[in-house]
Amino acid sequence: MSSREGQSSALTVSRFEASLLRILRFFFHQVPAEEAVPLVRASQNRPPCLSPAAVHLVRDTLSKGCVLYLVHAGGWKKDRFLRHGEPKAGRLWERSPVADLKLDFSRHSLELLIWLTANQPSETKPMWQAPIEELTHADRLLIFLAYEALRDEQDIAGALRSSPSFAGIALIRLTHPGDFAGEVLDTSASFDALFAGLGGTIVEGLQPVLEGRWLEIERTKGQLGDWDLMRQRGQAEQAVLDRFLDAADKAKRWDLTRFLLGVLAKLLAAPDMTPAFWTGGLQGSGPSRMADRLETQRSAVALLRSASRFRQWEQRARRVGFMDDDYAASKFWLSEWERLNGTQTTGRAEQIVQMLEPLRA
Repeated sequence: MSSREGQSSALTVSRFEASLLRILRFFFHQVPAEEAVPLVRASQNRPPCLSPAAVHLVRDTLSKGCVLYLVHAGGWKKDRFLRHGEPKAGRLWERSPVADLKLDFSRHSLELLIWLTANQPSETKPMWQAPIEELTHADRLLIFLAYEALRDEQDIAGALRSSPSFAGIALIRLTHPGDFAGEVLDTSASFDALFAGLGGTIVEGLQPVLEGRWLEIERTKGQLGDWDLMRQRGQAEQAVLDRFLDAADKAKRWDLTRFLLGVLAKLLAAPDMTPAFWTGGLQGSGPSRMADRLETQRSAVALLRSASRFRQWEQRARRVGFMDDDYAASKFWLSEWERLNGTQTTGRAEQIVQMLEPLRA
């Protein structure tokens, strides 16, 4: 069957291959959900292999689709991030050599696409998975985009989360921590990968996406009435924040956490914020034990509790001398700190957290 996907290069693909390509392009917002989701929900006979034409089109779509996604997500913005400890300005592709931006997909990406096309994720066991350590940065980005695209389909998203190859992607955990409420954050979710080479460049491009997502998380907490769910979500957020900030400190890439400081700055711009902004929707008196009620309320402000980490970094940066190796990176962090009103922002965050302490002065 000659598909629309192959017309531009006069390539012919089978019905199965055309479905696979449509699902892949859905991940990049090039195909509407009403065309692609039914294909994911359906099952098709898996062919022994894909044709050379289909493989060529998959490679072309992957390379161009991921690049365009990162450009549109935030890579187009002229911004500053660290390169080898020194601030460098420009758009995403201007801050790094082209060779450092190459996206290398392994066989696992193609296997995922074939599995999604051939099976019904919510009804097929076992789920698709691949060893986390074998996944390239490009593989992880594709898995993240697949989850993003299918997240609104609750049964499919739930099935995907049951796979270690989805649950172990740190970018998914960082963007949607509440989706894993009540689950232990497995050590296989390597947050170090977000700061290594191309992984850090991807996080740079996703700064606006991450900031927007965390703003949504914080602004909608006041509508949550379930005490248990609030506690579980807050605990999941705290676990992710701790791991993410630990990895950033280890890699000396404080700049990649900037979106969180930006979220705090926007949330706390008003001087009269109280814990009710986060906990005002909780229904009834809550758990019978006061300790459990307090723990739930503390969990609701997990991001605010992490603000102290940023203040610690600011104090460390001020102690760095001109002859120290981290001088340029520290000065850069201090400039971002001032731009985002870090002192005022973290001070307000700490005040709100203190309001939840029963023995506060």
